[in-house]
Amino acid sequence: MPSPLVPSDLLRIVLVSDPQIAPDGSAVYYRRSWQDEAANETYGAIHRVDRDGRDRAFTRGTKDRMPRVAPDGRTVAFVSERDGSARLFVLPLDGGESSELGEGWPKITALAWSPDSAQIAFVATAPLDPRTARAFHDEKSDARHIRMLPFKSDADGLLDGRRKHLFVIDAAGGSARRLTEGDFDVGAPSWSPDGKQLAFTARIEGPETALSTADVCVIDVASARLTQLTRELGTAAAPVFSRDGREIAYIGHLHGDDGGGRFDDELLVVPVTGGTPRSLSAGVGRTVGDALASDLRGGHNALPPVWTNDDREIIVQVSDEGSTGLRAFARDGSGVRTVAGGERHIFGFSRADDGTLAFAVSTPTTPNEIGLIEPYGGERFISDANPWLSEKIVVAPRRYRPRADDGTVLDGWLIGVAQPGEERPPLILEVHGGPHAAYGATFFFEFQVLAAQGMAVAYGNPRGSQTYGHAYADGSCGDWGGIDAGDVLRILDGALEQGTFDTTRIGLAGGSYGGFMTSWLLGHSDRFAAGVSMRAVNDFVSEVGASDIGWFLERELQSCSFEDGGRKLFETSPMRAAVAMNAPLLVEHSERDYRCPIDQGEQLFTMLRRLGRTETEFVRFADTGHELSRSGKPRSRILRLRAIANWFVRHLHPAGVAEPSRDAGALFSPLTGETEPASGA
Repeated sequence: MPSPLVPSDLLRIVLVSDPQIAPDGSAVYYRRSWQDEAANETYGAIHRVDRDGRDRAFTRGTKDRMPRVAPDGRTVAFVSERDGSARLFVLPLDGGESSELGEGWPKITALAWSPDSAQIAFVATAPLDPRTARAFHDEKSDARHIRMLPFKSDADGLLDGRRKHLFVIDAAGGSARRLTEGDFDVGAPSWSPDGKQLAFTARIEGPETALSTADVCVIDVASARLTQLTRELGTAAAPVFSRDGREIAYIGHLHGDDGGGRFDDELLVVPVTGGTPRSLSAGVGRTVGDALASDLRGGHNALPPVWTNDDREIIVQVSDEGSTGLRAFARDGSGVRTVAGGERHIFGFSRADDGTLAFAVSTPTTPNEIGLIEPYGGERFISDANPWLSEKIVVAPRRYRPRADDGTVLDGWLIGVAQPGEERPPLILEVHGGPHAAYGATFFFEFQVLAAQGMAVAYGNPRGSQTYGHAYADGSCGDWGGIDAGDVLRILDGALEQGTFDTTRIGLAGGSYGGFMTSWLLGHSDRFAAGVSMRAVNDFVSEVGASDIGWFLERELQSCSFEDGGRKLFETSPMRAAVAMNAPLLVEHSERDYRCPIDQGEQLFTMLRRLGRTETEFVRFADTGHELSRSGKPRSRILRLRAIANWFVRHLHPAGVAEPSRDAGALFSPLTGETEPASGA
């Protein structure tokens, strides 16, 4: 008989990503990762799966990633973390030992084969250039000399002044040759068809406070002469040459330094000689790329556009109303067609010479699989990553479309209780981050764990969310806690209309912007019996100065701290309503969070305890940043899930579920139906 999912089942989930199909379409090479409970680490290796579904490990490391098949179909290049550094390897497809190329690097972030399979371009952390560096790090004392912004990021931590630059190395071996210099980071490169140039994106110009813009650049491989094709027009990522070498397609927008999702990313094309980019996707009114939130994988980098053999179409991801699929845009702007649609989440893809597409996909009931789309359009899975899930209860969500007070159609999903034990169960409303992310047709482990503990889960996309067009995504700007809060409550009302629930036992939870919304609503509504506010923004004034993207918050709130001394930021912060927060609240945060620094959680917890709110508690994690729920250490991710579920079990009282004690550490205890893994993970 199937059993419900519990937090420690996270250790069993196998993740698949980055599918790279061989040029002849015979096999797909992809990264397969897993959690190691004894080491408390996430490991990964490169696997090969044939068209018939025969799957086997292709590399023998535990920190291998980024497989890239050579155009001649004879070799795979990949990156492996060994001896504390990132190293580049090549491995023949017909077997044999891998060969290491060049030296080790602090980080390698991208690589690409030359068209003749003789060279590999890659992006790696270059040595410090003190003439241009923004910071200097004294490793013996950990002291830093910081000269300008930015000086930290949630992805990289405190910056040390070193930049990521472009290198080229012969596939046969030898030393790498550096192509770029300067105080900028290089994005993923793409070769020209003749192998003489490389395209990439970088933010070479602009003030230090303009962090979102990037330009499309081309560099001559022989002379290292760099040319900027665009100049501070907007965001830019993942440039790819057309097969005729005349144009470069990339993903971005033309709205200046306004990143973060308020504007839809578009499929743009620019001549290799420079000029004004043209958009092929503006008429679609949806974002190009992947905007869906999940707790099984981290943030999404823009996947490069794929030109068809005849250059007539360009294939990209498009996120549309809670789903991410593939569409092909005509190069001449004459139309667009769906390559792979439906209510699902396609988060990776590549194309063989014969037109076969390999893709990585998730659905609300399937964490992930690798599939093929044949040239004639037929689809099939060629992996079976998590067969053990057939022994578990996974609840499919029900979609509903409530209307906001002004008639705007919203989007929501409801996951029912895994094993109903009462006629009117409690309900938890979850709010996503961003605010320009989106919930949708993808697997969410946390929601299934809560449903397994006898609590239904509702989630949806209020205005501010991506995948519904610019007007929808822009709807919350300047009005956080206003129109968006109203939409969140309407999504709750819509869920209550889908079944029978106990309205005195409604919980509220969310992370990042969702944490803000949780704190905000608990101070402005009496509908919730308990809440969990995770990695939240609670005090806008301190957040603007301490976050790695404080500029983004000022733009979202349409309030600059310089103009009024921070008065509007102060008055619209959730902390200002702390005196009205009466529901039991669990505050969750990470100590190395540079997106929403931990003082955001500390301030709220301290204020509520000082106000006598004895049903306020705090869980904090030391070994990760803002991405804890998606890419933190396995042990911390499991304890986080337990704390959330135990808190709601304690305060929402689902039938037949044992409540945790009130002892210190009880929130980290195994849930009903769960046993502690032998190693303690």
